[in-house]
Amino acid sequence: MKRRILIVYNPNSGIGIPAIIIKKFCEKLKEQGIEADLIFTKRPHHATEIVKNAEKYDLVYAIGGDGTLNEVVRGDLERQEKIPVCPFPTGSCNDVAKMLGFKKSLLENLDMALTGDIKEIDIGTVNNNPFTYVIGGGKFLNIPYETSRIKKSKSGYLAYIKEGIKEFFQDIKMQKATIIADGKELKDEYSMIMVTNTNHIAGVSNFYKNIELDDGKLEVFLCKSNNQIDLINNFISFYLGGHPKNITTLKASEISIKLKDFPEKNWCIDGEKYQETAKEYYIKTNNKIEFIVPKQKQKNLFKKNV
Repeated sequence: MKRRILIVYNPNSGIGIPAIIIKKFCEKLKEQGIEADLIFTKRPHHATEIVKNAEKYDLVYAIGGDGTLNEVVRGDLERQEKIPVCPFPTGSCNDVAKMLGFKKSLLENLDMALTGDIKEIDIGTVNNNPFTYVIGGGKFLNIPYETSRIKKSKSGYLAYIKEGIKEFFQDIKMQKATIIADGKELKDEYSMIMVTNTNHIAGVSNFYKNIELDDGKLEVFLCKSNNQIDLINNFISFYLGGHPKNITTLKASEISIKLKDFPEKNWCIDGEKYQETAKEYYIKTNNKIEFIVPKQKQKNLFKKNV
């Protein structure tokens, strides 16, 4: 039977793709005997609408950044019959796609997708809103959504670096919070609270050294550093495999986060602004979506075979 693929393409993601590359991409699928429907997104949340209301497809290709992928996954979760998803990174950061092993070249990624396998990935929710790989607030987590699209279209990931340098020298705001992760309670003041299902965060690969995307658990990252020097030293130590005193990590399937005060800035969800400003966040893994994953990455990121 002839395979059908839905291609959801965000032309405003990152620095864009030349039209000739998109044409070659579609021609290559046709050469493989694959019927492909290409739809351009035209507005925020359009990708969710496209996938939610799509007819029957064998796969959906999400061409864009992490925000585009979030929208595609949201639409997929609203379907009665889910469609396996494959991310093609064209955004400024592309944490999920890079974690899964995809590269910069759209055509090279297509080769990897066509020979990849289907794997289930845990999808979290925060106050019943799905996220693909990260939800959190505090120091640096405002940068992805505060960096303007104009800057990202001109400089790509470098735009985040520039904004990150500016943010580094700003005062660190501490948040009093009570966190309950699978029954374990922690109470303190935190400069950063982050819940993830990834080892690639903000363009940094191997942020976590041992994760499984299908284990029903999320990684909780808590930072108590209250000054810039301590913050950078703790992050370097953690990245190199150390256990700095001001960083706590744990795994959990259900996490309750209660802040004493409303956060000064909105939290970040999959690189975008989380619109709900709240003092309480209830996070859990209660969904799974099938992803196409290149063969070379599978043994490091999954515990199960599909």
